[in-house]
Amino acid sequence: MDMVRREKPLVDKIRKQRVKEFRAIIDDDLERGEFWLENTIRVFDELSCTPEKCVKCEVSLLRYSAFQWWNTLLSVVSREKITWEFFQKKFQKKYISQRLSKYARECISTEPIMCKRFEDGLNENIRLSVGIQELREFVVMVERAWKAEELVKEKRKEDNKS
Repeated sequence: MDMVRREKPLVDKIRKQRVKEFRAIIDDDLERGEFWLENTIRVFDELSCTPEKCVKCEVSLLRYSAFQWWNTLLSVVSREKITWEFFQKKFQKKYISQRLSKYARECISTEPIMCKRFEDGLNENIRLSVGIQELREFVVMVERAWKAEELVKEKRKEDNKS
């Protein structure tokens, strides 16, 4: 009887390379997220993973608030538009905005006040897009502002073409 040897799933291969799940919690060291991403990128390069598999595996390693962030991202951006490069950029932006919000909390007492000050600093087009959503969670507001900015840029490109 011939035995068919099945190839191990990619997630098993990356775990064998000691890539761990990312279990983001509120008191996490924010540099830990950046280190985790850099480490997984290195492992994916070593395993010659396709960009599509990189995103799929990366998401399978997200836990707790990191997975909630992913779900929030999917509510704003369609899955088809999420490339490996896009995922990396968004993950890094999330940690930059969290790092900034950590410093802002030292000066501003509540998250709604932080959101209001952030919103007031946006340009008019983006402020209108974000303001009508009445967001009171800083990280979500930063994500939506980024998305609004991308849409404004796309509209400008379309206008310039016509």
